[in-house]
Amino acid sequence: MDIRGLKYFISAAECLNFTRAAKECFITQTAMSQHIANMEKELGFRLFRRNNRNVELTPAGRDFYEQMKLIVHGYDNAVRHSQNLSSGGEGSVTVAVPSCIEGLAFMSRLRYFKTHYPQIKLTVKIISPRYMVERLRRGECDIAICWPYDMMEAEEISVQNLAEFKGYLICSSEHPLASYKSVPPEKLQNERFSMVDLRGMPATQRMMYKDWKNLGLVPPVEPSFDQVNRMEELLFAVSMDNVVALVPEFVRNNMTGHVAFLELNTATPPMFAMGAGYLTNNANPSLHTALDVLRDSRIPMDY
Repeated sequence: MDIRGLKYFISAAECLNFTRAAKECFITQTAMSQHIANMEKELGFRLFRRNNRNVELTPAGRDFYEQMKLIVHGYDNAVRHSQNLSSGGEGSVTVAVPSCIEGLAFMSRLRYFKTHYPQIKLTVKIISPRYMVERLRRGECDIAICWPYDMMEAEEISVQNLAEFKGYLICSSEHPLASYKSVPPEKLQNERFSMVDLRGMPATQRMMYKDWKNLGLVPPVEPSFDQVNRMEELLFAVSMDNVVALVPEFVRNNMTGHVAFLELNTATPPMFAMGAGYLTNNANPSLHTALDVLRDSRIPMDY
């Protein structure tokens, strides 16, 4: 059992779905299941109860999870700190983004930070948005760039506004809606939507559904095949399946010719807010330096 294996287990314990956990760890579902089975054999106790419908932690598995996440977090921090010292650095800061696409939107500011503060080691992690609050609490990242709403409801987390982006409709270039320059909301009533999975993000879900209704749209139903983990998967779904989606403007630079980018014919356009969340009591001196750069409107965004 090694650190990488413990990280697989922690992902499975948090997702309670081996297929989803395998995707987040970039391994196959079969490999994840086999890994958990080998861990249980080595430990001598069951970590999960499994049936055809769901997976849940056993009491022993829950206890093991709570202890191992602290160990893995401590290991990651120790490695990061020691690597920085070995290269002559004076500090470090870890920034989490929900997907590569959001990370690329803020890349100009991240590059600026790296260029102008070379003594501070910058680490960028991809963390599913539904885990952002928990990972901030656990200290696995100093700053989380994400939709701000659930972070704003956590008392111990402060949030700084970074930017608002106009929302657009996307669909396959072969979809009937692709011929429209501006799509009336009534044309969407019978369409099948895909969206990033908002389970575990109640404040974000409430805000987004409110925005849908204000635009004259019915919030999409939540069958599992219409939900994806990250923005990249949303673009795949739109490109390959007969679905549509609402996305922020910065997604435009990450699309192929097979995706149409359309305005909605509404009185006010949909808007997507992005914020930077951080633990209010985080004593890392590099944190506020990074925040100042991320909020600096003089540095153009990459979209």
